[in-house]
Amino acid sequence: MGQRLSLCLVGVDIGGTKLATVVADANGQILNKVRQPTESHRGFEHAIKLIVDMIDQLLHLEQFTRDQISAIGISCGGPLDTKTGVVYSPPNLPDWDAIPLADIVESEFKIRPVIENDANAGALAEWRFGAGRGYNHVVFMTMSTGIGAGIVVDGRILHGASDCAGEVGHQVLIPNGPVCGCGNRGCLEAICSGPAIAQRAQEKVRKNPHTKILDLVDDNIEAIRSEEVLEAAKSADPLALDLIHEISFYMGWGIANLVNIINPDIVLIGTIAVAAGDLLLDPIRRTVLEMSMQRPGEIVKIMPAQLGQQIGDLAAISLVV
Repeated sequence: MGQRLSLCLVGVDIGGTKLATVVADANGQILNKVRQPTESHRGFEHAIKLIVDMIDQLLHLEQFTRDQISAIGISCGGPLDTKTGVVYSPPNLPDWDAIPLADIVESEFKIRPVIENDANAGALAEWRFGAGRGYNHVVFMTMSTGIGAGIVVDGRILHGASDCAGEVGHQVLIPNGPVCGCGNRGCLEAICSGPAIAQRAQEKVRKNPHTKILDLVDDNIEAIRSEEVLEAAKSADPLALDLIHEISFYMGWGIANLVNIINPDIVLIGTIAVAAGDLLLDPIRRTVLEMSMQRPGEIVKIMPAQLGQQIGDLAAISLVV
């Protein structure tokens, strides 16, 4: 077969546990992808080498040359500077301290990449390819290890003055509440993230061991995660349902604040909310209605994110399509 004559797009998703690269056509249709463990303990130089090798592997598989790359999009955990392409010490990437990622990639491939915070890139992907299609004001909230958000207004990411817009997980809801990874207390993330749900479940189970949650972890309280809480709640376990009630109240409160400030058409929530479905989303919707101003509260839709495991691939491509 002869070499392709068309151009291609390359997407890179950099996470603490995995690296993913994709090659797509000019319309954003993904043609092929490769994944590798990040092995973050081996440092950024190892990760960069893996990324370069993975891109070259994909180009070879799809019969493209480096000269046929028209754009490269990179989705990475922040903090980072989208203008300079420098990545500053993401919590899940030790040793990535002020790494000039854009310069490194440009030096290798002779093309300047577009680099974006993963939550922002995820929001753009949901707006372009997922449940945010057709809406002008979209908020995409991550709800897993942490809680963050990307905000898309008229097809453009809201970055803020220092690329920090969307840190919704660090709004304080309980003064002097649980300690958050940011150093503050009582943040939404410290109450409703996956690890926070697990910790609160463990505390409750120690006080009241009569719960199906324990059956799901063979009586090992330390093994309780948010997944077991959701599974037990779906079986109408009282302790698990009590936890879901608390989580939905605080998530609803946090989203109501967003609704009042940003007035979005739709708020899309990922991961935990997708797994829980209406068990979590319905009480969140009720709380948003109760706690937000009438007009923005009535028009906003609170929905699960749609792209699931695809979001990392499509997030990187959505930056350059």
